[in-house]
Amino acid sequence: MDNGDEAALRKLLAAQIPSDFADWLDVVAISALLAFVWQVDTYVFALLAVAMGLPYLLVGPIAGALVDRFDTRLILILANLGRGLAAGSFFLASDWPMLLALIALRSAVDTFYTPANQSALQALSRPETRIRANALSHGINQASKILAPSIGGAMLIWVAPQTVFLANAGVSLLAAALLLRLPKLPAVASGTGAPGFWAGLRLGPALLRKSAILRAVLFMMAAGYFAMFFYDNLIAPLTRDLGFTQTHLGLSLAAVGAGGVLCAALLARFDDVPQPFFLVAAAALIGGTFVILLGLAEITKTALALPAFLTVFFVLGVTTAMMVVPFRAVIQNNTDASTIGQITALSEAANTLALLTAPFIGAWLASTTTIGAAFVLGGGVMLGVSIRAFALRRAD
Repeated sequence: MDNGDEAALRKLLAAQIPSDFADWLDVVAISALLAFVWQVDTYVFALLAVAMGLPYLLVGPIAGALVDRFDTRLILILANLGRGLAAGSFFLASDWPMLLALIALRSAVDTFYTPANQSALQALSRPETRIRANALSHGINQASKILAPSIGGAMLIWVAPQTVFLANAGVSLLAAALLLRLPKLPAVASGTGAPGFWAGLRLGPALLRKSAILRAVLFMMAAGYFAMFFYDNLIAPLTRDLGFTQTHLGLSLAAVGAGGVLCAALLARFDDVPQPFFLVAAAALIGGTFVILLGLAEITKTALALPAFLTVFFVLGVTTAMMVVPFRAVIQNNTDASTIGQITALSEAANTLALLTAPFIGAWLASTTTIGAAFVLGGGVMLGVSIRAFALRRAD
């Protein structure tokens, strides 16, 4: 990476701080508005998940193709402007159907951001430095997950949820302003001789059919997210059944974020990791084992000390970062710049499909057996990811 790219990468990551922060700032405000102000039925929260996730399946693949055909900097700026305007419009929502429609609109705009951000990370780094670049990006994301909901929740002590929405819009506009400092990043999949849009839309799937590495990575990422979403919504009742309180639940979620930030910071110290699949295999093995042990503790009614309970979640934060960062780097290193947007969008769509299906399966299993069984099965899926990654280690 030359000095110019290094400086541009720092500017990209600086803009990612408010951009990722805006993703999480209004999470508590949305829940508070629905639950305490409008007092909606519980099924509305299921519709909320659909409104947030479905655009990644419907709009995401098209958004990825468009990212590959336009200046990446322009896409990033417009995506943050769009997200800011959409978030600000939440202030005008008079009932939950209007709010969910606006949330779906923001998610549709957001489908452009992640492919564009991954495209920019690829353009501003070299193959041997992408572990570091993606580790820094992941660390920012994880820190935002810790700080933004806490700050958004604290704001509700003094202001109404609608005011938080306006603050969120301002943060997104700040991200757009910071992105103006980036150099232009012209698209590779455009210009003379480039395929038309509809022909270009098929380039990403065609690359997946040809690349066994990319197919394996996208499958393992989706499987990893499936395993996580399988038990993620059950962490609160598991915490209760193990004899811990709401405060301990908050500490456990903070421990996950802290583990992710620490691991990302450690990975960012290395320009390259010689065997990323080995790192993924080790992370999935450790993480899957800890999830299974947590489930078995619930099934057998084994008492856990609070330090042990929090350590489990800290380790899960570490191992998640150990998987996500190498996955992102491998995708960038095995994808041409002309299709990075499409491949990223397809990956996001697969992850979203896991988000929209796994919680319902986990809830069904928990209701028919025990909550711990969902953790055991989720951990088993992680062990399967570990076996697949270990088999691919020679491809590093």
